[in-house]
Amino acid sequence: MMFKKAGILLIVTLTLFSCKKDKPFVPNYENGLPGLWAQLGDFPGVGRVRSSAFTIGGKGYILGGNAASGFNSQLINDFWEYDPKTNKWTRKADYPGQAGEYVKGFSINNKGYVGTGYGKRLATPGDDIPQNDDFWEYNPANDKWTRKADFAGGKRENVIAFEINGIGYLGLGTNNDYSENFKDFWKYEATADKWTRVADYPGSGSFGVAAFASNGKGYAGLGGASPSTADKDFWQYDPIANKWDKKADYPGKGRAFSGQFTIGSKGYVGFGSTLTATADDWYAYDTELNSWSKITNFTGPIRYDLASFAIDGVGYIGTGNPGLLKDFWKYTPRKTQ
Repeated sequence: MMFKKAGILLIVTLTLFSCKKDKPFVPNYENGLPGLWAQLGDFPGVGRVRSSAFTIGGKGYILGGNAASGFNSQLINDFWEYDPKTNKWTRKADYPGQAGEYVKGFSINNKGYVGTGYGKRLATPGDDIPQNDDFWEYNPANDKWTRKADFAGGKRENVIAFEINGIGYLGLGTNNDYSENFKDFWKYEATADKWTRVADYPGSGSFGVAAFASNGKGYAGLGGASPSTADKDFWQYDPIANKWDKKADYPGKGRAFSGQFTIGSKGYVGFGSTLTATADDWYAYDTELNSWSKITNFTGPIRYDLASFAIDGVGYIGTGNPGLLKDFWKYTPRKTQ
């Protein structure tokens, strides 16, 4: 129930993913599994799925998504800022780009950069392809959006994106009917407003891939691919060598559309859709040891297509499928882990 297209895609979807819950993980508190989940106030916008989430400085942002359930489409372009110091949300200038859902991006030098995605908010004569390649800069200092150079890889949705040492990276994704498994990967230099193709992604997944950056390297893995893949392989990208290296596989079931965030030298990946269920587990990846460990279980509704980010050593997740969720949670690692 992950994909939104009808017809052949619906058939693929029903064979790949379901919303049945996996057998829940019960943490052994005696052994001190790391981390504590705590529920915060609800996200103030409408319930939604497939939103974009990123951080700029010490604040988090959630952009757009789809406010309709199932295979219906109600694209939204509202843009919200979260301040963890006050635990408050503030609505900001709406996203002017075309897409409503699966928009992705990163932040560079206190500005946000986002683009691609699914949807046609504005009619474009002669263009009936619902994927997009437009790309935008957001400046929180004046709450303004500025159009930048279109993504050089072309129109697509469900890409991955992260930032390493002031350079943005974006790639992978799919076309309209999910028949293409894009593996091309690009870097974006904000000062020059320039895209350059770098080493292609060697992993199995092309959409719903989990990705984050830590300590000067990028990490990506898991994800789906046409016609019937939900994988668990995991890779590290070295921007200096322009090379991908295989790392330890994700220890949970293969999945797509999971949540992810980075705290220090660890990346956290969880939830998502396996081949048979909506997953409820979360794991931490230690980039220094190349090892995964399970963290404490989540006590709220499990989900996929969620928004997630981290600020100052705390992870945040919210919204998502199923049910157009709008609850919002934080994850704090235990210092004893």
